[in-house]
Amino acid sequence: MRAPPRISVCIPARDAARHLPTALASALAQPVDGLEVIVGDDASADGTAAVVASCGDRRVRSLRHRAPVGVAANRNACLALARGRYVAWLDADDEYLPGALAHQVAVLDAHPEVALVHGGLEVIDERGRRLPAWGAPFDGDAVEPSRTAFRHLIAANELTTSTVVARRSAHAAVGPFAPEIGPSSTDWHMWLRLALRGPLAYSARPVARYRQHRHTISRATSQNGERLRCDVRVAARALREPARPPGTARLATAALAAKALLHAGDLYTGGRREEALAAVTLAGRLGATVTELSPATRRGDDAACASLTKETLRRLAGRLEGTRFGARVRHLAATDPAWDAALARAGRAVAHATPPGAVVAAIAKWDPTLLATAGRAGCNYPDRELMPDGYPCSGAEAAAHLEALRRTRGVTHLAVPPVSAWWLEHYPELAERLSRIGADDGQCAIFELGGTR
Repeated sequence: MRAPPRISVCIPARDAARHLPTALASALAQPVDGLEVIVGDDASADGTAAVVASCGDRRVRSLRHRAPVGVAANRNACLALARGRYVAWLDADDEYLPGALAHQVAVLDAHPEVALVHGGLEVIDERGRRLPAWGAPFDGDAVEPSRTAFRHLIAANELTTSTVVARRSAHAAVGPFAPEIGPSSTDWHMWLRLALRGPLAYSARPVARYRQHRHTISRATSQNGERLRCDVRVAARALREPARPPGTARLATAALAAKALLHAGDLYTGGRREEALAAVTLAGRLGATVTELSPATRRGDDAACASLTKETLRRLAGRLEGTRFGARVRHLAATDPAWDAALARAGRAVAHATPPGAVVAAIAKWDPTLLATAGRAGCNYPDRELMPDGYPCSGAEAAAHLEALRRTRGVTHLAVPPVSAWWLEHYPELAERLSRIGADDGQCAIFELGGTR
């Protein structure tokens, strides 16, 4: 009789034919004994089923739903089939790095008290190119006590699903993923419950590649606000857990208020002012002081919104003191005199080099300082109303976006302060189509769109 597998890699998939072969290959290449891979096909309409059928590896098992059930229910179906002592979660558009599972299994073997281990990751784009790294919760390997881990985790989800390996016994103890939460954040809810079962371990060594692209669930739910609503449901459920540490309700509400304000900022810079106002209102219901921010948002006062949001986030950071998310919020709310001065200098350069009727697109991280100092009409580049993701996926798309702003918004000039000069290096097709005006004085590169090549 064949021994049961030691580790089950669960891959929930929906319309994942493009990236699933890479995910499967990365899992099957892991040098661990007793490996099984379970693919849950959530009624895919593309070639996902064919990818699994053509795999030809006896270690792969699969299930297919006749109608879409959603990611949480699909994960539950995979979990029900898993026979391993350990359960690893891999999203179908991500991939493992070599040796990842052996390293994480060794951590769980060495620490029988640990409920799960997660780890570092590399961020890649649609085509597999490396993107800037995300901040890590720890500088090195760590085992964080259960109650401490829960306090940090209730403020923000620090676990990327494709880096998680958990004990199947811990999953059995806390119960299934909760589909009723919605399309997002059910993984965070699971990690919170597992944190109450035992310590959480972290491996600083990167164990997976996370693919950041426009069709991820997290991207879609972040843009439409559903992720924030799901986060509210997760926090409400987690705060009902009898074993939760005291004082976590204050952390949870302050963190949700900060997330609501950050979401409001994204909406506002995307031209969705009414939705931004609704997010600011939610932050107020969660305890943030928005007495001045609400009317500023309503009237479209860019400068006031920017400064008041930072002021409110600083107050919330005080309520989140002692958490890693609190430190991140404090960093986002901090004023940077050097940055402000650089944008002000760029704005004065724009005022000097362009006519009063110029319409300027500014690459300044959606900060209003440059345009306000220049006294010019204009917009941010990229314009989040036309490009909600905030960043073009290629140089050709960057150039096309600028041309769209010229046609639809009447943009006549592009301003690139030194702090944003990397754009012209990263998107050479954009740089090639621009004609610079004025001398390079180190304050701001200014291009006249009428002179694009």
